[in-house]
This record gives sequence, C-alpha cells and structure tokens, in this order.
Amino acid sequence: MTTGRPLVLVALAVLVSLAGCGAFFGTGETGPEPTITPAAVPTDEPQVGEATDEGSYWGNVSVDANRSAVTQPRALELRPNCERPPGLVVHIQVLALQNNDPATNEGINTTWQFASPSNRDLTGPYSNFVRTIQSGFEPLLNATGVRYGPLDRDGNTASQPVTVVNGNGTTTSYRWTVEKQTEAPYEGCWMTAGVAPA
Repeated sequence: MTTGRPLVLVALAVLVSLAGCGAFFGTGETGPEPTITPAAVPTDEPQVGEATDEGSYWGNVSVDANRSAVTQPRALELRPNCERPPGLVVHIQVLALQNNDPATNEGINTTWQFASPSNRDLTGPYSNFVRTIQSGFEPLLNATGVRYGPLDRDGNTASQPVTVVNGNGTTTSYRWTVEKQTEAPYEGCWMTAGVAPA
C-alpha cells in the first residue's frame, strides 16, 4: 500500500524532468532559427566560368531511358545562344526530338531553331524540315534511350555519334555535325550543319 507522500514525490520528479523538455514540447525557450541555404538548381547549361569549349562538356555521355520531367520540357524551350558548347547543342536537339509532341511538333521546332542557316537553306522551309524528320529520321522521335559517342572536334566543326533505341530495342545510329557560325546573327554559336545515318 502506498501513502500520499511517495505519490507527491513521484509527481514532483515527473514535473521537474518535463520542465527541462519545454523546448521539445514548444513551451520553453528555443534557440535562433537555423539558417538554411538552398542547394543550387541544376541546369542543362554551363555556368559562368565553367570550361565550355574544350570538347569535353556533354561529350562521351551515355544515357538510357533518358526521360526526366525536369530536363525534357526545358530542352523544348531552348534556343541557340553562343555560350553552349557543341556537345550540348547536340544533346539539346536529341532530347527535343526524343520528347516531340506529334500534335505540335515542338521537339522538331526546337531542332529547327538549332539548324544552321546553311542547313535551313539546304532543307528548305520549315514544313519541308518537318516532313524530312518525320520520314527520314523517325527513330529520333520519341526514342526510349540514347547513347552518345565521343565528340570529335576540328576547329569550328564538331561531330558526335548518336545511337537511339526505340521501345522494342531496335537501335539506329546517326552522326550529328555542328559548326561554329561565323556570320551574324549567330556568329560564335554552335549550330547543326547536318545529321546523317551512320
């Protein structure tokens, strides 16, 4: 049988131990809020000061089942600028074609934006370019996987083998050739001079 006095001592001991846990339950004082520094947002483009013109950026990349909700829609929105190295230009176009919407042909449009003026002259108007991609380069549209070979660069010309894989495992290889433009309005920009079956 217990007396009232031991129960009072137990209750007092519990209260004393809980007093030290005031911060845990939100009733005591807390220290200053911690400072949180967000992580840098990843981007498909090189950062300022990053080596971009040595032929290694986006060269020798192997990406299978290369679909990502973060990067693919961005590829569809990109347009030429003179800060992208040749391998990245190839990568952007392949991603755009890989994620082409047949209703809008937005992926084909992105690829057209990166076609050099001489390539556009050779292909003809945009409507011809769309037909050429749909009939002669259909494996690039909505491929399920992509493998990039080594980027070869010779001065203002670079080429890269690209192998695409479709849903049933069939592979098709191409050689993507890009050139650094020497005339306005794209002077200094890497753009696609041609794509040929390999």
